[in-house]
Amino acid sequence: MKDFNELKQIWHVQKENEEVSYDAILNTVKQTKNKYTGKLLIHVISIAIIAAITLYIFITIPFYTWTTQLSMLIVMLCLTYYMFTQIKDYRTIHKSEKLLYKPEEFIAYLTAYKQHRYKFNTRNYTIYTICLSIAFALYLVEMSFYVTPLLLALFIAATIAWFLICYFILMKTYIKTESEKLESLINKLETLKDQFTDSNH
Repeated sequence: MKDFNELKQIWHVQKENEEVSYDAILNTVKQTKNKYTGKLLIHVISIAIIAAITLYIFITIPFYTWTTQLSMLIVMLCLTYYMFTQIKDYRTIHKSEKLLYKPEEFIAYLTAYKQHRYKFNTRNYTIYTICLSIAFALYLVEMSFYVTPLLLALFIAATIAWFLICYFILMKTYIKTESEKLESLINKLETLKDQFTDSNH
């Protein structure tokens, strides 16, 4: 009975796939692309808010050691770099809609973009994390003058734990999710290309 139900489900899915129209696939591609660019935009806004808060702290709070000032400068540079890279990628994908009616070109474009994003989320993110770690280490110099050794040790442990969670768990999940979304978009375009090719025969 279980095998029979599975066969019915497979047949039902195949039947639905056969009935998918060119316009339906095109609309799905547009929706997937819009969701992806929407998340990139949210990242840009979030980073911009964090950068604004960091700049406000840097301007308004008097720091007494040069290490803290250097630390804040490194953080600002990291956030600015990350924000402008996300803006660039957002604009690139957002403007790619003109390629929707050229599936082969769009597939090639997205394949190259997927490789770019993977490089950004791995190698570039590693450099970004190292720079932020250096910034936090520099800040600890000033912090050591105001807190007890126990609190300083707890802060260091919590910071290291947070960096490890971000790098090995959160970022890995983010990379996998983003890669799957881009791959899904490419697969839909492959289907669109096949539909387009068939309609010209």
